Amino acid sequence: MGEKGFERLVSRLERHYASQREAVSPSAIDDLALALVAEDARMTRLASRDTGLILFVVAQARFIPLWTWVAQALLVALMFFVATASGSAEATKLSVGILSAMTVLVGVPTVHASKLHGMAELEYSCLHNTASVLAARLFVLGCSSALVVALMVGAVASSLEVSAFAVALWACPPFFGSCATTLTVLRKASPDTAVPLTVSWVMGCCMALLAFAIVFPEMYGNAALVVWAVAASLALVWLMREVTMTIRSAAAGLDAWYPQTVKTYH
Repeated sequence: MGEKGFERLVSRLERHYASQREAVSPSAIDDLALALVAEDARMTRLASRDTGLILFVVAQARFIPLWTWVAQALLVALMFFVATASGSAEATKLSVGILSAMTVLVGVPTVHASKLHGMAELEYSCLHNTASVLAARLFVLGCSSALVVALMVGAVASSLEVSAFAVALWACPPFFGSCATTLTVLRKASPDTAVPLTVSWVMGCCMALLAFAIVFPEMYGNAALVVWAVAASLALVWLMREVTMTIRSAAAGLDAWYPQTVKTYH
């Protein structure tokens, strides 16, 4: 197509679109301008409003799926059932550790959501970026999971008429260890393997508890409480380390937090 032919095509297109354009009255233009001004003022007020850290953390609870809370409630109900219906005290003691470890699995999809759905890069462009969202969701899920474990500890302590402190020592090592492992996997593994690896670890933790209970039948006795206390302390230190490193990794940017995506771009 020559230059003149191109000019004729442009001219025809201009006439065509001009014929299709609806006439707009001056009042409609004024109404649109007023609407734009009002929307701009509204967004300016929202941007200047300080939501506060507490409100931001509370708001994250909206994005946690309903099934998460239902699953946590079911775990508590299961522990109450085992504590009241089981005729074996040893089985009840073992169950509180196993169910405490399984509590962590409930929050795994939410904690991994940013990577699982490929939203990490988009979140980094938001006012509350990936690190802020991750910290808030970890806090919400951590509090709810701790409450679940506390209710299970109370159920076992009441049913067996033993010290709640002793029951907490039985529950904390598998709970803290599973939480720490989840964060380690979240930080290092690719999204497609993170959830299976976490499930495998928790299942392995449960099997290890069962094996120890068979090999060392006195592990839930008073004489072993010191060992449980040391294990709980070490697991808590590990968990605190993983929380710190996970949030630091998320705050360091996409290259550190989601290197799998960065590699695909290069």
